[in-house]
Amino acid sequence: MYLQKISFLPGKLSNILQFIQAEILFDWILPQKSQPLTVTQKSTLVFSPHQDDETLGCGGLIALKRELGVPVKVVFITDGHKSYLDIKPEDIVQVRKQEAQEALNILGVPSSDIYFIDQPDGELRQISDEQQLHTINQLVQILQSFQPEEIYVPHQKDKHPDHEATYDLVKDALNKSGIKAQLFQYTVWLFWGMPLLLFRLNLEKLGQSYVVSIKSVLEKKQRAFQVYRSQHHIFARSFIGRFFKPTEIFFKS
Repeated sequence: MYLQKISFLPGKLSNILQFIQAEILFDWILPQKSQPLTVTQKSTLVFSPHQDDETLGCGGLIALKRELGVPVKVVFITDGHKSYLDIKPEDIVQVRKQEAQEALNILGVPSSDIYFIDQPDGELRQISDEQQLHTINQLVQILQSFQPEEIYVPHQKDKHPDHEATYDLVKDALNKSGIKAQLFQYTVWLFWGMPLLLFRLNLEKLGQSYVVSIKSVLEKKQRAFQVYRSQHHIFARSFIGRFFKPTEIFFKS
């Protein structure tokens, strides 16, 4: 009953408690419950709903793979046009594309291995059946052309409609493509948006968790996110700080 009550506390106090909850999960509970994930030589395809999710969710893994010379390609699903109110949508789209290329270059991904699908930001759940089929076919083409052995996608319950829709689109494309690849899920909003019911959390429902050390490339990940200057006004410092830990967590269904 107490935990239910604190879910309805005034904004500032509720945010503090949510931050504490996320810190407990990421620093104590998840690392202890997660299996170590070995960074392999397997070719990797990363799907990102918006320009910056790839760096926040798995920028360390991307950098580690590229340092080993592993092929990594990144696909951005939306155009990111709703992220900045003071810039025209058509201008912010180009700004975010430039930022994405610069950030991924820091992580070791060349611009030739970056794809932009350009579906409307914030509207992936509302696109028409025709748009959805077209997007799935675009993803199928990339999958079949690249033949990745590992795929990274936002968690299916990541508390953001574009993120969850990205997961669904990728799953449909993967099934249609016939590609057999290991599918890992990364998180951005999952624990930040979770109600303050920490001790009722059933981690098994989220999938089997894995932890990878990114200590050796943490500085690269931080530099890559700094490139996303158009996004710095959006995120609370406490939220961003959670992604600059020496580990990244992934889930497998």
